[in-house]
Amino acid sequence: MKLLLPITLLITSFTFAQNLVSISAIANRPVSQIQAYMNGYGWDYSNMNLNPVNSFKVTYNTTDVHGSATVASGAVYIPQMNSCSHAPILVYEHGTEFERTNVPSNNKYVGQGLFFSTTGYITVMPDYLGLGDNQGIHLYQHAETEATATLDLIKAVREYLDTASNVIQDNGELFLTGYSHGGHSAMATNKYIEENSLTTEFKVIAAAPMSGAYDQTGAQFDLIFDGDSNYYASVFLPYILASYQEAYGDLYQNYNEIYDASHANNIESYINSANHTGPQWMAMLGTNYYNFMQDSVLQNMLADTDRNSHPINVALRKNNVYDWVPLNPIKMLYCGNDSMVSPVNATVTLDTMVSLGATEVEALNVFANGDHNSCFIPATTHALAWFDSLSTKCGFSGVTQTAVSSISAYPNPTTNFVTVEGVDFNTVHFVVTSTLGQRFVVNKLDNRKIDLEELPTGIYFLSIYNNDSNLIVKRIKVVKK
Repeated sequence: MKLLLPITLLITSFTFAQNLVSISAIANRPVSQIQAYMNGYGWDYSNMNLNPVNSFKVTYNTTDVHGSATVASGAVYIPQMNSCSHAPILVYEHGTEFERTNVPSNNKYVGQGLFFSTTGYITVMPDYLGLGDNQGIHLYQHAETEATATLDLIKAVREYLDTASNVIQDNGELFLTGYSHGGHSAMATNKYIEENSLTTEFKVIAAAPMSGAYDQTGAQFDLIFDGDSNYYASVFLPYILASYQEAYGDLYQNYNEIYDASHANNIESYINSANHTGPQWMAMLGTNYYNFMQDSVLQNMLADTDRNSHPINVALRKNNVYDWVPLNPIKMLYCGNDSMVSPVNATVTLDTMVSLGATEVEALNVFANGDHNSCFIPATTHALAWFDSLSTKCGFSGVTQTAVSSISAYPNPTTNFVTVEGVDFNTVHFVVTSTLGQRFVVNKLDNRKIDLEELPTGIYFLSIYNNDSNLIVKRIKVVKK
């Protein structure tokens, strides 16, 4: 038997390995529409080389907070650049959302997707667990599932790029960014990659978390519980507590234990339905958290001065993402007058990482007088410019574009074998995929040949992977007669 069984027939291993469930088109946007979006946000694109962008909804396999299999959703924005075969992947993590449908996969956050993709990034945007197509409680500010939902979406997108025709390929570089809640998610994803030894599969070139609550038991806790019982984003409290109750199960037995009777039922209903806007939440709660939370709960939280024994504080501490040593450059972008997410989150993270031995970390105040809303444009503008200075646009990371372009396979069409030129056979492996997504691992023979003899007649894609990084170098369309 010269050809291995198609992977789709090996049901157990294929189901485990496959992340992509489905992908469907959202929109194809020409440059004129992209300019309109950027004008609406206030981004300056006068010095940018803009390209059309196609966006897609992606559903994919991942795991829930308890480690069980589940299906989540997200979006990918792919630049249309005819002269380029490869581009970096950039992850944009979105901010706090209370409505399940107000997510990238449902054609939301379009401006962010276009801004980062139009100049040459494959922009990946997860919905997060509990939003989009994923049911249940939204795992808000939960570091591990923010990371796993993101990384499994990247895997699903790579599967699509590997099999789709006329689509630009992943060049092996990965950039991470996100705003507000997304800042925490971007930092959590970077941390998870390093702590789980995934740096070969996910080669993070740089990360730019923006206005995120990285130090939940310190900087952010001190902002919210500063002796004044008012916090204008008080809705974050029940939202994050519902998330951690779902994750850890020890914060409370029912909503009446933690919230006043006048609010408990409404909070539970809003959490479970996931169809109320932020303003609707605020109208229901108000800004004084003593008006909707049990006073004893707040007092016990505050009495735990070390913030390591009360169940709520323990849960918050588990999701701190400031106390680790990044291997890749990180630039935390924030604004000096942010009263929703304390600027101290960035500065204390910088100090902690440097004290632990980090060397390429920066906390940059991009707008000294900016608040949480006005910070968005200068932060995203700076993030993109920084990424542009580090990325390999229109090329494969570690392999020149000329070298990639010189790779070829012949004869094509073929009846049995193809000879592959332009690549070192000792450093790559090959996967053949049918137009229906059926994958075949093929044999490398002497004389630079790939054995296709036992494939049925049809059109296939020959994907060449780097053995070290397991990232695609080039994909070639092959016709088997």
